[in-house]
Amino acid sequence: MRPTEARASERGTATPPRGRLIVLEGIDGTGKTTLCARLAAALREGGHEVVETREPWTSPAGIELRRLLAAKERTTSGEQELELFHADRAAHVAERVAPALARGAWVVQDRTYWSTAAYQGARGVPVAAILARSRSIAPTPDLTVLLELTPEAALARIAANRASVSSFEKLEDLRAVARVYDELARAEPAIVRLAAAAPLADVERELLALCRARLGAP
Repeated sequence: MRPTEARASERGTATPPRGRLIVLEGIDGTGKTTLCARLAAALREGGHEVVETREPWTSPAGIELRRLLAAKERTTSGEQELELFHADRAAHVAERVAPALARGAWVVQDRTYWSTAAYQGARGVPVAAILARSRSIAPTPDLTVLLELTPEAALARIAANRASVSSFEKLEDLRAVARVYDELARAEPAIVRLAAAAPLADVERELLALCRARLGAP
């Protein structure tokens, strides 16, 4: 037991263990949002406090990002968007992620700085610089799962479920993003690949098995 924990224990207020941060990544159409919700539900059934969240978040910068990214055409540069991502991430971590982890909750997050590196990197912004700044803001996930699906299959899913596509949901753009994700996964042992082409229930079972193997839950 560390000295700070010992002192807290003597006062009857032992410091709770740090929570866990699980992040799901991948190009649009891979099922991240649905799988985050299902993973969170499984963790709650296992008795954990769970905080579900996503990026961009709901800070003023995040709201502006969502507006820009929902447009059919991009009107801002990668660098301009990157500043909004960093501002939104700082607020997100300070107000939602860090407090949850500090009290021992499990955080299930839809996208983090890997997405920023992949999407902005595909637009020509240096990936190393994105990661360096992001890591000065955000905690390192305990587990990052990269859901992999071909851009063609991802766009087919999007077309089947939505009336329109956003500015970055175009075949060549998603191919470029997928290439950066692949480079990140090759360079970062912390990123675990998971094929997302199977039916959602099958992918969910594999995701839960991966969390059990890596983190002991759900």
